Amino acid sequence: MWQEPYLWWAAFGFILLIIEMVSGTFFFLAIAAAAFASTGVAWLSNDLLTQWVCFAIASIIALLAWQQLRHKHKTNTHDAASKLNNRLAHLINRQAVLSEPITNGVGRVNIDDSWWKVTGEDLPTGTHVRVTAIHDMTLTVEKTT
Repeated sequence: MWQEPYLWWAAFGFILLIIEMVSGTFFFLAIAAAAFASTGVAWLSNDLLTQWVCFAIASIIALLAWQQLRHKHKTNTHDAASKLNNRLAHLINRQAVLSEPITNGVGRVNIDDSWWKVTGEDLPTGTHVRVTAIHDMTLTVEKTT
């Protein structure tokens, strides 16, 4: 029974589907599709070189198609839910006054009764700044006009 090459390709495809169910990456799904395409070629031809060439080409096509679909349907990271688990995201675009000058790229600002370490260009105390980014617990600021 297992002497037919198309059975080996089908078994390989099902093993890849099981690995995909465990991993959930969709990578193995694309490779499984290529294995099933090779199953069809193996059913028509017993030439091993033809089967492996079909598997390689189908794998590349399936992975490129998956990459295109993934980028096309990528979720918008600027929706309301994107800030759900990021407590500091509400500070971006907030304006404040420097409590301590920014010297050598580092200073401090007071926002909502909390002191924050800020980085940016050197500015004196009392300068109005806007938060442009957050890295760890450090705010990146720029001077407002």
